[in-house]
Amino acid sequence: MASLHSAILLISTPPEEWRPEKASSLCGVIVVPQDITTKDLEIIKNRNLPYLIFTESDLPGPGIKLNQRKAAREMTENLLRLGHRRIALLTGYDVCLDAPKRQGVHEALRHAGIDPAQVPEFSTGGKEEGIFHASRALLDSRPRPTAAIAFDDSFGSMLSYHARRQDGLKVPEDLSIISFHDWPYLSFIEPALATARFDFFNAGERAAEALSRSALTGEPLTDLCFEPCYRPGQTVGSAPTTPG
Repeated sequence: MASLHSAILLISTPPEEWRPEKASSLCGVIVVPQDITTKDLEIIKNRNLPYLIFTESDLPGPGIKLNQRKAAREMTENLLRLGHRRIALLTGYDVCLDAPKRQGVHEALRHAGIDPAQVPEFSTGGKEEGIFHASRALLDSRPRPTAAIAFDDSFGSMLSYHARRQDGLKVPEDLSIISFHDWPYLSFIEPALATARFDFFNAGERAAEALSRSALTGEPLTDLCFEPCYRPGQTVGSAPTTPG
């Protein structure tokens, strides 16, 4: 938006509470689906504002598809192919970003005949200090999982550290770990996490361009789709043959 000399507003109030002068100043809206209803979207449409829904969602309308659900499903399928059946989730990164990952994991589990309700989920509660407690709870659970799906690299890194340094486990021989986001600041930590990167920057850039173009020309909006990029890492291996 800087190249267009346009400002970005972060709005947390429902669309029905937007003042007319605020609504009329907007050329488009990127909708974060948390706590958003179809009624909210109808109000946005009635104000002739083009919008895009950020991340996979059940809300109607064009969206920014980062394919987090696909990545989670494919990475879980790989764990299953390697013989893992005791799998746990380490969640609590962000409500909107967690949801499609959870859906992808559950799809893979159901396809393999595993009830997702039987797969334990340990949440950080969205708090930084919660990463330690959730990681500790996962490692202390019995029977201990042979694989963990961490919904952010920071979770996976913390889990790997405690598994190796405090519990004397080998990664991935005793515990396989996959995570998401491929944050650069964790790229030098060993063993390198098996992770998937999503193109947030390019997605934001293309969304801004599409909204601006739609506002100026009336061009209808369609889904913007992006493919995840996988990094194999060093934290995934076959399920151990001995009980944990």
